[in-house]
Amino acid sequence: MAPTLSKKHLIPFELWYEDFAPGYPTIRISNAHASATIALHGAHVIDWIPRDQEPVIFTSREAIFTEGKAIRGGIPICWPWFGAHPNDQSMPAHGVARNRFWQLASSHSTEEFTEVTLQLNTQTIDICQDDTSVSLTIRVGQSLSLALKTTNNGNTPVTIGGALHSYFYVSDIGKTTLSGLENSTYLDALDGTTKLQEGSIHFKSEVDTVYLQTDKTVVIHDPGFKRDITVEKTGSLSTVVWNPWTEKSKSLADLADDEFHDFVCVETSNALEDVYNLAPGAEHSLTATISAIPTST
Repeated sequence: MAPTLSKKHLIPFELWYEDFAPGYPTIRISNAHASATIALHGAHVIDWIPRDQEPVIFTSREAIFTEGKAIRGGIPICWPWFGAHPNDQSMPAHGVARNRFWQLASSHSTEEFTEVTLQLNTQTIDICQDDTSVSLTIRVGQSLSLALKTTNNGNTPVTIGGALHSYFYVSDIGKTTLSGLENSTYLDALDGTTKLQEGSIHFKSEVDTVYLQTDKTVVIHDPGFKRDITVEKTGSLSTVVWNPWTEKSKSLADLADDEFHDFVCVETSNALEDVYNLAPGAEHSLTATISAIPTST
């Protein structure tokens, strides 16, 4: 059920609510630096468009906007685990946060950015048995920043994984390259082997990789849009890179067959062994800061 929409956090001419579909509210932000759309369902950034630029965040034209269904594209919030549940295969992939409505808890505006904080009521989710709280703070300005904070409010340790599963809009995946992960070890999920990244990353076929023990900034070089997209992070020692290419795209009902050309996922993650064991009272923040920098080529 959609949350109650409190008007006290709205900002005239800068932050307002807008329905994408009946019962599916979003937060719209527009300031001097950029515009953005954030679904309350999943606390999901649907788009971020810096002034005088192409959109930076990709969302599929086939995406489905309905309660209980994750949006294809944008920045899904994977929490409190990434991928399959480590112990129970009946649990939903990537956790519960992306398929639930969050509540807008606060907003703040400066000359540099518009900030919102959203909270998930974990007490209403049956499978969240641990006494944890989670919030997402998003700043929309010349850069887009996200901070996913988990707090252990209970008396026993809890294990937290997850990801900011970001889809980035590119002009042509075949001409896009990624730098920053050179000489990093990665798990190739397509064949289950561990490999070493030699040089920058190019895309000629399906890619599904988890880079291990890295906190490096990743740069997406896009000559078609003449820009570099940088992804800086903290609280993460794993980075996921994904593009489904031709055959996998055909199997995804909420992604058009040709849309694999238009995006690459570079995910700020706590994946595989990169999880956090939170003692009672402890917190963990997973953060990403995204910037789009025009280039001459």
